[in-house]
Amino acid sequence: MKAMEKRIVSSRTLVVILATVSVLLTVFTISPDNSSQYEYIEGQPWMYGELIAPFNFSIEKSEAQLANESDSLKKNFIPYFSLSGEKFEAAVEGLDKLYKDTLHGIISVQTFNNLKQGLTEIYTEGIINTVGEDILNNTDVRYIRSYSGNTSKLYNKENLYTFRTAYSHLINVGMTDRERSILATFHLEDLITPNLLYDMTRSDSELHEQENQISKYNGMVMQNQKIIDRGEIIDSEKFMIIHSYMDMQTRNTKSRQFKLMSWGGHLIYVSVLFFLLALYLFQYRRDIVDNSRSVIFLFSAITIFTVATNIFIQYSGLSKFIIPCTMLALMLRIFLDSRTAFLGYITYLLSCSLGVLIPYDFIFLQIAAGLAAIFRLHELTQRSQIFKTVFIVMVTYFVLWFATQMIQLEDIRNLSWLILVYLAINCIILLLTYPLILAVEKIFGFTSNVTLIELSNINNDILKELAETAPGTFQHSMQVSTLAAEAARAVKASSQLVRTAALYHDIGKMINPPFFTENQKNVNPHDSLTCQESARIITGHVTEGMKIAEKHHLPDSIKHFIRTHHGTGMAKYFYIKYVNEHPDEKIDETPFRYTGSNPDSKETAILMMADAVEASSRSLPEYTEELISNLVDKIVDNQVKDGYFNNCPITMQEIRKIKDVFKEELKTMYHTRISYPTPNR
Repeated sequence: MKAMEKRIVSSRTLVVILATVSVLLTVFTISPDNSSQYEYIEGQPWMYGELIAPFNFSIEKSEAQLANESDSLKKNFIPYFSLSGEKFEAAVEGLDKLYKDTLHGIISVQTFNNLKQGLTEIYTEGIINTVGEDILNNTDVRYIRSYSGNTSKLYNKENLYTFRTAYSHLINVGMTDRERSILATFHLEDLITPNLLYDMTRSDSELHEQENQISKYNGMVMQNQKIIDRGEIIDSEKFMIIHSYMDMQTRNTKSRQFKLMSWGGHLIYVSVLFFLLALYLFQYRRDIVDNSRSVIFLFSAITIFTVATNIFIQYSGLSKFIIPCTMLALMLRIFLDSRTAFLGYITYLLSCSLGVLIPYDFIFLQIAAGLAAIFRLHELTQRSQIFKTVFIVMVTYFVLWFATQMIQLEDIRNLSWLILVYLAINCIILLLTYPLILAVEKIFGFTSNVTLIELSNINNDILKELAETAPGTFQHSMQVSTLAAEAARAVKASSQLVRTAALYHDIGKMINPPFFTENQKNVNPHDSLTCQESARIITGHVTEGMKIAEKHHLPDSIKHFIRTHHGTGMAKYFYIKYVNEHPDEKIDETPFRYTGSNPDSKETAILMMADAVEASSRSLPEYTEELISNLVDKIVDNQVKDGYFNNCPITMQEIRKIKDVFKEELKTMYHTRISYPTPNR
C-alpha cells in the first residue's frame, strides 16, 4: 500500500512539473504584441470581430500613394539655374570691340544696333547649357527658376534659348544678305555663352526638402470609432486604416509595463488550460498519469506543437492556415485514447489562440478537422489509413471554409482561393505524420497498431524460426493469441497488442525446444535431468526470450509481455516432484521460480491467463463443456489467489468476463464432429 501511495505521489509530481514547464515555454514564446498577428488581405473580408479604435491615430498613406506623390513632385519640380550677368556684359563688349576693330565700315550702324539688340534679347530671355537642355527635355515643367545673389526669377521654358537657337536668332536680325554673308565669317557664335547654368546641388537639396514636406498621413481616426466589422470587405482605404492602427499598436506595446501586463495575462490563461487538462487526467485517466512515458509524451507533444506554432506565426511571415494542427490530433489519437487526444488538442489550440489572435474561423476549422481525424482514425492498422484520414481532413477543411465564406460574403467572387491553397499545403505536410509515428515509437518506447500488425505477420524472421524449430510452441502461441485477443476485446483492452504479444511470448523456447511438452515426440529429455536442472531450463525460457527480443530489436511493449507472462510463478511440476522426493528437506524455492515480474496491466494479465489456460487444456482427457469450464475457473482463480494480479487495473467483473470468453473459445477450438449413425442394412 505504501509503495502504491508513493507511486501516486510521484506521478502527480511529474504531471505538475510537466504542466509547469509547458506553461512557461508556451507563455515565453507568445508575443506580447498581439496586434501584429492579425492577417488581412486587401479585397478580402475581415475575419475577426468588430475592431474599435482604442485611441486616436493618424491614417498613414500607402507606399504606393507616397510614391505617386513623390513622382508627381519630381515631375513638376522647377529646377534651379544660376544666372550670370557677366556673360551678357562680356558679349556686348566683344561685339563693340569686333565692330570697332573690324566691322566698322563693313556693316551699317543699323545692323550693328540690331546685333546688339539681338544679344540683349537672347541674354535677357536666357541661354541654357546642354545639361540644362537635357533636364528640361525630360520633365513637364513650364518654368525654371534662376537666382543671382538674393534674387530669383522664373523663366518660361518656351522662351529659353539654347546655343543653337541663340545663334540662329542673332544671325537673323535685320541686315542685308551681303552683311549676313560677311558676318558668317566672323564667328559670331563666340559672342554666345550660356548664362543659365543648371545647379544640381541646389535643385537636389530643394527637391529633397519638398519631399520631406510631403505628409505621410491622410486623415485621423478618433477613439471609439469603428474601424471595421466582421465580414466587411477590406478596400484600399480600410486597409490603410487597419495598417495604421497596427503600427500605432506596435509602438504602444513596446513599453515595459504593457509587456508585463500582457505576459501576466497569458500566464494566467495558459495555466488554467493546463490545470484543466491535468485535472481531467487525475480524475478520469489515472492509467496515463501512472504511466510516465504516456504523460511525458502528452505534455511534450502539446508543448512542442504550441511553441512551434507561436514561433512560426511570429517569424515566418506565412499564413497560419499552412500549420498542420491536426497532426497533433493524429499523434495523440494513435498513442492515447480519443477523449485524451481531443482534450489535449483543444488545450493546444486554445493556448495558441490568445497569443496569435487566431480568428474564430481558424479555430472552428481546426477543431472540426481535428475531430474528423480523431473519429476517422479509430484504430490505426494500415498505412493507407493515414492517407484516407488526410483526405477526410482536407474535405472537412474545404467544405467548412466554403461554408464560413458563404456566411460572411455577399459575392462569391470575393472568396479567397489563396486560403484553399494554404489548406492543401497543410494537408500535404500532414502526410509527415507517418514517419513522425516511427520517431515517437523510438523515443518513448510506444508501439502503434501498424507496428503490431507488421510484427504479427507469421512470415517475420522470428516467427518463421519459431515455427521451424518449435512447431508445438508455435501452435500454442497461435492458440493463445486467439484466446487473449477475444478476451481483451470483451473487457475493452488492446486486442491487437495482446494478439501480437502472444505470438512472441514463448520465443525463448527456441533455445531448447525438446524440453517443452508441446514439442516432444515420445522422448522426454527431462528424464535424465535433476528437478533443479529441468526447472532452470523451463524458467530460463523467459530470460532467453528477452535475449532474442533484444537481438531482434522488438518493441519494449512486447518484451514486457515476455517478462510477465509467468510473473514470479514457479515451475510447479518439478517443484512438487522435488518436494515429494525430499519430504524431510527444507526446500529453497528460488531455483524453481521465474525471474520475471507480475502483470501490471489488463493486457499482460490476460496473456498470463490465456497462456496457462491454453497449455493446461491440452491435458484434458476429453473436451466437454463441464471439464473446460472447471479447468478455466480453477486456473484463473488460483492465479487470482496467488496474487498475480494485485498490481493490475483489472476488476473481478472483468476477470469473470475473461473466463467466460475462454470457455466459449475453448469449446469452439476443441469441438469435434458429431458421429454419423451407420445404416442397419
